[in-house]
Amino acid sequence: ELQAVTELPLQIDTTDTEAMEQALRIYNGKALINSVNGKQEVMDAVFPLVKHYGGTVVALTIDEEGIPATADGRMAIARKICAEAEKYGIQKKDIVIDALCMTISSEPTGALVTLETVRRVRQELGCNTILGVSNISFGLPQREIVNSNFFTMAMQSGLTAAIINPNSAAMMRSYYSYRALAALDEHCGDYIEQAARLAIPKAGAGGASGAGAAGSAGSGAPAAGAAGASGSADTGSQAAGPEHQLTVSVERGLKEQAASAAGELLKTMDSLTVINSCMIPALDKVGKGFEAGTVFLPQLLMSAEAAKSAFEVIKNQMESSGEAGEKKDKIVLATVKGDIHDIGKNIVKVLLENYSYDVLDLGKDVAPEAIVEETIKNHVRLVGLSALMTTTVPSMEETIKQLRKEAPWAKVMVGGAVLTQEYADMIGADAYCRDAMASVNYAQQVLV
Repeated sequence: ELQAVTELPLQIDTTDTEAMEQALRIYNGKALINSVNGKQEVMDAVFPLVKHYGGTVVALTIDEEGIPATADGRMAIARKICAEAEKYGIQKKDIVIDALCMTISSEPTGALVTLETVRRVRQELGCNTILGVSNISFGLPQREIVNSNFFTMAMQSGLTAAIINPNSAAMMRSYYSYRALAALDEHCGDYIEQAARLAIPKAGAGGASGAGAAGSAGSGAPAAGAAGASGSADTGSQAAGPEHQLTVSVERGLKEQAASAAGELLKTMDSLTVINSCMIPALDKVGKGFEAGTVFLPQLLMSAEAAKSAFEVIKNQMESSGEAGEKKDKIVLATVKGDIHDIGKNIVKVLLENYSYDVLDLGKDVAPEAIVEETIKNHVRLVGLSALMTTTVPSMEETIKQLRKEAPWAKVMVGGAVLTQEYADMIGADAYCRDAMASVNYAQQVLV
């Protein structure tokens, strides 16, 4: 679900190696794996997974004896981890050493030991480094002051990755000013670009300005925007009535508000009118925005989920009242044989269901015979095939060949990161759908 709404890399964070392997199997791309440490049993369990599935691994400077109190002790563990990783062919570029932050409120030299370890890891081992920066200030007042200054010191010592709050204005000021000072920001371009957002609140502005500054610190902007959208949908749309509230809630991806508004509308309006006058227009508007590049994938999915919540309320009402719902055609969806990725297919499924199509989702790694069998069994007129790996496109081509032979009435739409219109034409597909909304549009053309 997370991969469906963000293109950012994810960190697989678990001490359960079975869960780690399950996650790595379904992860699209190269994961950050948290973590391994100097304990032999942990290295024996984690490194084979890193070797098999690929990834960059966070390595904690802790072993059977605990966390060493000195930089020498932590460096010894770091060296042991690197030596063990080398046996598995894992390069140093894929090891990120965590020198570990001990709070200075109980360990007076905690910051100094950590900073020395970071510096030596970079200089002596050439590995990347990471820290959970805010651990340094645990138990202290005004922690952000300590955190931001320690962050600057850590970057000066060679820190290459950090676990921080990017919504913190103080942390982002440290980040951009350090990069400018360290000649890492050409012509101070990034600093200048961020300067307006990172401005220090004027005296007398009070807590509101402080909160505003923190909320506008670069990465915080989308979150602030989402909060604003939530507020306006909850108040302004309520004033305009449940019909407007439902439309706005779907457009903005507000699940609870969408469900509530649908329930209110059903008191005075029949189900099909709610769907046709509010739900579909809202989804269409979001879909057109997505195609135009003004709405992005996370927003598209949020809208789809909000619509799904409203549809559930409508569906329950229809079932309890015996009202016959509008039935649309069945559509078979599947990720082809050999391919274990299903994010794209799942997005398409959610949208198609929101447009009232009956989706028969066969899952991933589905053999051509199973797809053909389901198509014949339900006399399905539209089949959607997904492939995200170049090695599995031949399975898609074979599936299309079998469908042409056994179910010639069925149209086939294809999609996936490795596909193009040219390739879709080569393998005999009826349509290439570059995104989920294109699948909906094609279904509306074919299933009339």
